[in-house]
Amino acid sequence: MEQKTTWLTAPSLQNSSCSHPRYSSVRGMSHLTISDVVQASIVLLLSLGILVANILVIIVINSRRYSKYIHSQPRYLLTSLASNDLAIGLLVTPFGFLPALYRCWPYGELFCQIQALLRGALCQQSAVILICMAIDRYMCMLHPVSYHKRSSKKAGPK
Repeated sequence: MEQKTTWLTAPSLQNSSCSHPRYSSVRGMSHLTISDVVQASIVLLLSLGILVANILVIIVINSRRYSKYIHSQPRYLLTSLASNDLAIGLLVTPFGFLPALYRCWPYGELFCQIQALLRGALCQQSAVILICMAIDRYMCMLHPVSYHKRSSKKAGPK
């Protein structure tokens, strides 16, 4: 016997808003408002700013000129935080440009779920890295002698 299944989806969650002729034709560009263009421009500038700033942070922190001033453990944590923010700038924020411009999600349901997963996972990863940085600084301040013994290059993984 064949079973019939029904997907219960709220109308606001269906990605049918971009199938309107306003969004599928070039004529839809004339219906854009100033606020739509401003929002999309802010998203685009934010994406570019995230990319440039985090690439610069990664380059500066790991350059030979500045690496002698930063211990290896905080440098690894700062690099991982900048890499995580770079992933947000590459994988999450650029895909907010068209929804900000047209006020609909043009990419489909699967990509919507992937974006939701990436947003949640990358934000949680940032929080975990910040917690690790706080613990690292706490241990450095509370037990400075043992911290420097444990965080030296000689005590690191071989």
